[in-house]
Amino acid sequence: MQEAVKGQDTGLGASAPAGPVIVTVHGTNDAHPDDDGERWWQRGSNFTQHLIYRLWERGIAGAEILPLHWSGMNSDFDRLKGAAALAQTLKELHKAGRPHAVIAHSHGGNVTVEGLTQAGQSPLRGGIVSFGTPFFKRRLKTVPLLIALFQVLLGIIIPPIMLWYLIEILPSDSNKKIESVVFFGGLFALGIWSLVAGVKKLARGRLATWLFSKSLSPSQWLVVHSPRDEAMQLLETAAAISPQYVTTGGAMRSLTAFASLAGVVVTAGFFAWTGSYFMAPVVEKLKQGTYGLALGADLTFLLLVPVIYGAVFFAIWAIARVGGAWAYAKMLTNAIHGGVIGAAFGGDGLYRLVGVTRLPPYLIQAREERIDATDLGGIDDAALFVAAQSLYNSVVANDGPEGGIAHPDVMWKRLSDALYHNAYMRDDGVVTTVADHLTAVWRRSA
Repeated sequence: MQEAVKGQDTGLGASAPAGPVIVTVHGTNDAHPDDDGERWWQRGSNFTQHLIYRLWERGIAGAEILPLHWSGMNSDFDRLKGAAALAQTLKELHKAGRPHAVIAHSHGGNVTVEGLTQAGQSPLRGGIVSFGTPFFKRRLKTVPLLIALFQVLLGIIIPPIMLWYLIEILPSDSNKKIESVVFFGGLFALGIWSLVAGVKKLARGRLATWLFSKSLSPSQWLVVHSPRDEAMQLLETAAAISPQYVTTGGAMRSLTAFASLAGVVVTAGFFAWTGSYFMAPVVEKLKQGTYGLALGADLTFLLLVPVIYGAVFFAIWAIARVGGAWAYAKMLTNAIHGGVIGAAFGGDGLYRLVGVTRLPPYLIQAREERIDATDLGGIDDAALFVAAQSLYNSVVANDGPEGGIAHPDVMWKRLSDALYHNAYMRDDGVVTTVADHLTAVWRRSA
């Protein structure tokens, strides 16, 4: 599995063919270093060969497949890196004057969404197609949000002060004028950069929606999905459920146990801090050999032990029973659920992935092709049995390090072939629909 986005060799020189370019973007766990191969997004695969033939039948000749390489990790950080690589590829295609389209599967659709927000407008851009993509709704996480707000605050405060200094004070101060201009001018530029960076983070969703409205029409994007898509169902369910991992009763028992520990710690800390004050007269009397009521009176400070312990214990006990246990249970449940969702969504970037939609979040009017039938060419129960039989045969045959149970990558590939989520590209009807869509968009733009 690649750990970084592979640089794109688009081959867009002066001798590049005149046909359109179809950029293919794979999904999670489907990365491979080669451009050519049997995976749906590689040149020479069944899907790409059939698609090129269908386009040729419709008068679109010389179509070229250009795979985009990204890590394929279930990581929002890696998806955003892939989006930057896709944006660069699309910019190069625009600069070379090549008509182009994008076809993406699974989280490759999220790579495509974010890549298009960075790619800019292009009249050469044709259709966009996504298969089985659970599109994410994003929100800045707490720490990045606070940083963005701080950047905006700096951008509001610093530039006016620096500008005032440069205009009002600097002309009357001739000493080290050049150094002052460089220093305070640099702070002014830094403040402006901070303001722009913070606003971009805070207004990211609205900015992306505006960019999409200017550069891409809803009819350009074809969304293909099936209600039997297991991966989409899993992520949609994970986003929709609100489990209670920690009950109020469980939180109350935990806080009660914590109250005992807190009582001991606070009591010990109090006497560690004040011990010299209370023990000094006791030590003095012991050195002098003075025993009796006076020494007993000095030792009465030990009565503070149950008082301090009891005060701490009952304070926490009371807080737990007047709503503290409920709040604690809520906090723990949110933290645990956030970790579960983060692991399922791959939310390791700046943004919290707070929900899943079946249409691009910045282009909700996109064309939707929902596959409801259960007997289409690749998306059917028979396809599952064929894939399962292939896996079983390979294991029984014990086909060594090149496949079967001895090779995890091949094992995963054959298991994933038995999922509806990976069956879109095996369906001839889907290939035809994609060819029709790309052809229609290119003809409209022409």
